[in-house]
Amino acid sequence: ADLQVYNVWHYRIDSTPLRYLSTPKEAFASISGMPYFAMFISFLMMLFLASFIIYRIITKVIDDWGIIKKREFMPIVIVLTIALIIPIRGGFQLAPINQSSVYFSENHFANISAINATWNFFSSITNNSEEKTNPYIYLPKEALESLLKMLLSDKSKIEKKLKPTIKTPNVLLIVWESFTEKATKIEGVTPHFNRLKQEGIYFSNIYASGDRTDKGLVAIFSGYPAQPTTSIITTPNKVQKLPVLSKDFAKKNYHTSFYYGGETEFANIKAYLYEADFDKIVSKSDFDSKDWNSKWGTHDHITYNRLLSDLSKQQQPFFSTMLTLSSHEPFETPTKPVILGEDETSKFLNSMHYADESLGNFITEAQKQAWWSNTLVVIVADHGHTLPINQDKTQDFKIPMLWLGGALNEKGTIKANIGSQIDIAQTLAGQFGLKGKQYEWSKNLLTTKPKQWAYFAFNDGFGFIQQKKQFVFDNVGKKPIQQQGLIKDNDINAGKAILQRSFQDYLEK
Repeated sequence: ADLQVYNVWHYRIDSTPLRYLSTPKEAFASISGMPYFAMFISFLMMLFLASFIIYRIITKVIDDWGIIKKREFMPIVIVLTIALIIPIRGGFQLAPINQSSVYFSENHFANISAINATWNFFSSITNNSEEKTNPYIYLPKEALESLLKMLLSDKSKIEKKLKPTIKTPNVLLIVWESFTEKATKIEGVTPHFNRLKQEGIYFSNIYASGDRTDKGLVAIFSGYPAQPTTSIITTPNKVQKLPVLSKDFAKKNYHTSFYYGGETEFANIKAYLYEADFDKIVSKSDFDSKDWNSKWGTHDHITYNRLLSDLSKQQQPFFSTMLTLSSHEPFETPTKPVILGEDETSKFLNSMHYADESLGNFITEAQKQAWWSNTLVVIVADHGHTLPINQDKTQDFKIPMLWLGGALNEKGTIKANIGSQIDIAQTLAGQFGLKGKQYEWSKNLLTTKPKQWAYFAFNDGFGFIQQKKQFVFDNVGKKPIQQQGLIKDNDINAGKAILQRSFQDYLEK
């Protein structure tokens, strides 16, 4: 299990998979593409080797247990059990062992390979189930506040990108499962999306906030940064305190809806959607069972057709969202493969091609609808993906974002402003005249002098992107594990400031 967790998520097994056991069907769908046979054979080989060592070598050395008398047996067991406390905590030092205790190399892969998987799993369960203290205290208060002010304060003028003649434009958010910018650069994978770039505003330097759908939705709708070791969406009482775009649009008499072909119970997404006060939530159970043609539910083209049908009858203005699912593991598609191959990368790219084709067909039909001329369409990923494999971790989090629709006053534009999913909330608020101060972590991407940075979090680490420089930081080893450009202490401190304050904010909610 540890091998496969690392293969997919690039960190050692911890309590994260347990969060998804409340929805076993979806959890199984996520792992259905695992190489079960190879893993089972590997397990048998290791079991055979361990048994050989124990029963053929070790037992020959200590086969004379008669040396211990029966009346002495229990006292010895008790003493040895108590003595185990010493190796369990790692010795007599003040602080008990943690992951960083086994870090020994400048090579990040070597360090995480040294972590004991069983220990890591149970340590995660016991230490992270109820976070009460902030483990990411890097900076004193004054330095922290100074850096945050520098990163978040923005008094520059907003650049309006919507036609002034349309008083209340509709908004359609399409959140694309596992969509990465690197996939768009591979010929033949996303031809429809690449074509659509010429019809709207393409944001070429956007990064996902986290590595899961639940973290991505909170980032998009609430402008809230992802947490490294947990997800705020799993704690309903904390989610209640988040601002949400759907509520802000509802206050302006927008009709709100959310479409997803799977089960919204997965990762506690349903609770978040209800807290967001969506007027209408369409999920797997709202489709005919004959259309449940994916392990997750209904494939993208089915859900797009339902969305298209409903929007043709929807009273305007509307704020609607569709979350896709076909490009999720196990990367199955209902059509004949276009990108051939049985390896995981080929399957992933083929699912991207199908998702792209479904999107292209939807946009083509949507452009024929009466509501299109009054609508802003925002296409963005829910998170990035490790596939296709590359050596730059920041590219796993780099995602496309495209604005389309008849409500735009320009097209064929590329915006190279550096930002992330958390900036969508403030940017939309600025375009629609909404109050955006409640999205305190979000910045406006469409101003005359936008702030140029992006932050993302992964399992006990974070990345920080600025103009001409970027780095990835490991919170266990407490050092950068990847960097480009001239990185100074103040750059690292800026990333630490976002992590420290956002996690403290999460604890205090």
